[in-house]
Amino acid sequence: MKKTYKILIMCLVVCLAVGIFAACENTKFGPIGTTEYKNAEVINNGGLAIRQGGYLYYVNGMDSTDNIKKPEDNYFGKASVKGSIMKSKINSDGTLSETAVVVPKMFYTSAANGGMYIYGEWIYYLSPSTKTDNKSNVLSSQSVAARTKIDGTKTEEIATLSSNSTQYVFTEKAFVYYEDSTLKKVGYTSSKVDKKPTDIAKEVTSVLFTQKSSVVFFTKATESDVRSNNNVFVCVNGEVKSVTTDDTYEGSAGDLNKQFTFALVSYDAKENTLFYTKAKLSNDASKTTSTYGYKFGDDFTLQPAKEKKFSTTALSTFVNLGFDKGLLDYSAAELKLYKPLNEDAVVDETQTLATLSATGAKIVQIDQTYMYYVLSNSLYRIEYNDKKAIAQKWSEDAVNTSWLTISVIDDYMYYIDNTHNYMFRMDLDSFVSQPNNLVYAKGEAVGGTRKATLEKDKEGNIKITYVADSEDKEGVTYYQIPKFMTEADAKTYAASIYKDEDEK
Repeated sequence: MKKTYKILIMCLVVCLAVGIFAACENTKFGPIGTTEYKNAEVINNGGLAIRQGGYLYYVNGMDSTDNIKKPEDNYFGKASVKGSIMKSKINSDGTLSETAVVVPKMFYTSAANGGMYIYGEWIYYLSPSTKTDNKSNVLSSQSVAARTKIDGTKTEEIATLSSNSTQYVFTEKAFVYYEDSTLKKVGYTSSKVDKKPTDIAKEVTSVLFTQKSSVVFFTKATESDVRSNNNVFVCVNGEVKSVTTDDTYEGSAGDLNKQFTFALVSYDAKENTLFYTKAKLSNDASKTTSTYGYKFGDDFTLQPAKEKKFSTTALSTFVNLGFDKGLLDYSAAELKLYKPLNEDAVVDETQTLATLSATGAKIVQIDQTYMYYVLSNSLYRIEYNDKKAIAQKWSEDAVNTSWLTISVIDDYMYYIDNTHNYMFRMDLDSFVSQPNNLVYAKGEAVGGTRKATLEKDKEGNIKITYVADSEDKEGVTYYQIPKFMTEADAKTYAASIYKDEDEK
């Protein structure tokens, strides 16, 4: 008896001291599907929906950390299905089947470029902490970085972050994150996770994490006592390289016009191009902050002769249409193309493109001709190069734009619906616009639906009765309710589609 008691005490001490969910929770789970595609190409890493071979992995919905009242609310296998990571088999016709929960914990981050990642046989993600303070309050404002095998059979903790908003990226070799002016990493292999983080760079003044890219740029002040500029660095797979140095601009030692303050704006991973603003440190009253781009080659060293200037002002809300074509600025309703300039140019060369109905558009996808975007929670498409173009409403569904990325995989748009906050997908090609035949693209719950009948009780509450898919009784109205919803959300969803008999 004494031996058993000692073992229990030791286990409790380990849980309290280490505080990792993998040690104190039951993480035995799965198998879900197979690992047959572990070496397949991964599409959309860093998003909320990822394809690896013949499987789709996605975050089932946007839940709130306020719903974690006690540690068990986010224990592995006990967390709400709303924020869990799901896995579905992709059929040859694009439909999904064999959907199941593969990570039964809440995925959550408020970092602007947050998302989950898959490398080999591991899914990498963030989840709210289940630790408590000395008053038993759950520290759900902190995050735990973890990984789970793609069949759900094993889970390992990687690091604990001080905030849900901590910027981060999972690379193939390391988890990289930014806290307390320091860029840190925790290394890992397919079989082992390092025990503690190491510092990549200290005294970092700004950092640029890019959605769906493992490359991280950051700036640091010069180490020289007689200069005032800063310099740009890049972290690739946890290793740091200098992009600029104090000697990048020849003659800068004695010329403030050749010393600059860089501000990082965005990075186009496909073109390997960094966009940034650059301000001279001279005391010239007419000096301006201009917008530049640099397309890297085999390394990340910046050569001044290859910089490209795009604007004599500081731009921040744009998409790259091509390093030689220019930047599409969508900060205003009127779209504007900023074309490349000569270094000594003092006036921008712009071209007015299409005009949207309002400001605040969130671009979903853009090609040489069309731009899909969400405005006021509705999806539109416009031929953006045509100044006279009129936007076409593409769907009547409400799309959430307040959280993380909207992604397109295999012509399906994956998004959080703005009504119930679950993951939906929409076939963009299902839109039809013909004379007397307008069919909007319509989203559906990614996890599929269950057939049910609905009825109201005397208090006006909706009762859901699930039935077999084959049931087809005459005079009975059947509804489709998303499979992977909480009971409360399913009732709310049912109430939103239910029609009283006198309304039918």
